[in-house]
Amino acid sequence: MKKRFRKIGIAARLTAVVAVILAVFLVPWVWQVAKLAQDKAREEANASMEANTGWLMRDLEVLKGDAARYPAAGTEEYDLLRGNLWRDGVDTPYYNVDTPYIIRYYDENHKRVLIKSPLMLYYHPSSGMDYGIDLSDFSEQSLREMNEAYTHELSEPIVTVYGRQVKTDTQVIFFPNRIQIVYEEWTAQTPVEETNQFCSDGGEYIGAYIPGKWPFRTDEVMEGYFDALRYLDTELRAIDGENIPDEEWAEIRASKRYVGTLKTMPYDGKVIFVTAALVNRESAYGTCFYLMPPITIALYLIFVFLFYKIVRRMVSDPLVDTAREANRVSILAFDEFKPDLNRGDEIGELNRALSEMAATLHTRWDSERDLEDKRQQFVSAASHDLKTPLALIGGYAEAIAQDISPEENARYLAAIEQETDRMNGLVREMLDYTRLDRTDELKNRKTLNLTALVRDVLTEYAPLFEKRRLTADIADSVRIRGDETLLRRAVGCLLENAAKYSPENGRVSVRLTNSRNHLLTVENDCEPIPEDELPRLFEMFYRGDKARGRAGGHGLGLAILQKILALHGLTCKAENIKGGVRFIVCNKD
Repeated sequence: MKKRFRKIGIAARLTAVVAVILAVFLVPWVWQVAKLAQDKAREEANASMEANTGWLMRDLEVLKGDAARYPAAGTEEYDLLRGNLWRDGVDTPYYNVDTPYIIRYYDENHKRVLIKSPLMLYYHPSSGMDYGIDLSDFSEQSLREMNEAYTHELSEPIVTVYGRQVKTDTQVIFFPNRIQIVYEEWTAQTPVEETNQFCSDGGEYIGAYIPGKWPFRTDEVMEGYFDALRYLDTELRAIDGENIPDEEWAEIRASKRYVGTLKTMPYDGKVIFVTAALVNRESAYGTCFYLMPPITIALYLIFVFLFYKIVRRMVSDPLVDTAREANRVSILAFDEFKPDLNRGDEIGELNRALSEMAATLHTRWDSERDLEDKRQQFVSAASHDLKTPLALIGGYAEAIAQDISPEENARYLAAIEQETDRMNGLVREMLDYTRLDRTDELKNRKTLNLTALVRDVLTEYAPLFEKRRLTADIADSVRIRGDETLLRRAVGCLLENAAKYSPENGRVSVRLTNSRNHLLTVENDCEPIPEDELPRLFEMFYRGDKARGRAGGHGLGLAILQKILALHGLTCKAENIKGGVRFIVCNKD
């Protein structure tokens, strides 16, 4: 996380810091306003619940009429009372899911009776009576499953209900014993005699395919309804004398999503109303905040944006310009280097220091380049000058050898030819090294099958390993992009070096893999090389100790190998292993 933050620009980082500081001051203020809004929402919920409880009492008194007692549970009068307590179209929360209630009274047989607030699946045809299916007697789990089936599987699923219906002046209320939605069925907690049937795909009252109005508008409303029911159940248990633990009350009230009240009829203390109302925080927030959130957010974003633009203009962009000029120095483009030296601030001071550094570097670079050119010219001239005398010495040696004995003639001739070959080889290697040292990129680059190339080189150099134990582990389909001739030389150099410095019957191992970290590995048995000499093996004319020097190398082979690998984005490193040395060709990074 820290590394990522460091990669972000200065303007963005400073803007982020300022944004956090502003947020630290804004959050407590917004929090206080939100707390006031919550208190207001609870006050509104309490006031609405008190009013609705009063309306419910009056409605219950009117519906009871002159009867001496309230009806017994399960009777037609009881069902008619429940049906009349639901009045769609009246804009009061206690008629819908937002404010559930439970009414408890005693019938003429002095039995306790409960009326739960209806939870209606409502059908409202363009003509005819309204039709409602009361779902309040189904368990919480059943209602969750119905909600899933009704609102998610189909846009308008077919609902089939079996139970008992009551017809009021304005509507038909159905109290189901079973309900089917799509292919699933649920049963009410209290059995109801199945005297009627209803199907939403057509019927006497609603016609064909009238869309139903599911009671839960959102999952949040559904969860609030279940919270409220739990409160109502706990309140009734407390009224009946059950000792409710404080922990249970605390858990029920912890959500703060609803408020509740307990009332009795003024003229009949045995009739109890237990009501809960959901706290409408959205409405309270709208009243308290009004347009404050969008205005605050807009001002906040505008301020942060302007701050970012100012910092970008005054700090970041000049630093980017300075970095661009520094990059020109890094690629030695001194003629294009033009920093802003007129600024009087710290960035101007940095530009002036960079300008002085570039001037010094330019001078030194010109000097070093001149020296390098002279060195390259010397090596090239010396190489070419040595080739002709060496060729002549070989020819003279053949002529002179005719005037001496055959034995001496053969011996001297062999010695002169051997030295001539060695010097010619040295000249060729010096020329190759010089040419590679002046090469910036490959001209004959193409995609090569490195597997086939290594196998060919192993076959070509097989005579070198006749007296050595050679093992090869070559992976298939290894490809690389590069120059075939140079890569053949590089692989041959490694094999020749391994054969040259390993004893007879010594082990030589070659391994090629698809891993760029261990692309090619060559091991051979030999005396270990001092650790301080390992990095210098790839220097020009370096041949290590005398024992290795007697093997006959010029000290240019590994230096040329390293140059070839560098042109391919690779490198070679050496390390001592048990009983030998390992050379590893790997990614340069």
